[in-house]
Amino acid sequence: MKKLLAVVALLVFALGALTLVSCSSEQDEAVVGTWNLEGLDSYRYVFNEDGTGSRGGGIFEVETFRWSTSGDRLNINRDEAARGEIRNERWTYSISGNTLTIDSQQESGLVFRLSRAD
Repeated sequence: MKKLLAVVALLVFALGALTLVSCSSEQDEAVVGTWNLEGLDSYRYVFNEDGTGSRGGGIFEVETFRWSTSGDRLNINRDEAARGEIRNERWTYSISGNTLTIDSQQESGLVFRLSRAD
């Protein structure tokens, strides 16, 4: 009986941990897709359903990242960042029609507008 209670307790703990992990890393389906940077259509952000993504294009190198959302916050965790650059970016985001606006929480005044490409 003690073994059964221990197994049940372990399952309850594991399910609770999975719930916490899933809540802390969400992907807003409205963000999923390809977005062009306004004024520079060759520079694209791609947000995949699985929480991976990429950005760049044209004369800019393409970099990869992992992303998640929480409320109106967009987290972009770059796979690689040059020395002195922010690796784990935090943005406030909003979507209006086919426009995604991201406003940096780390660099004052840094705002990008992106248009849905797909």
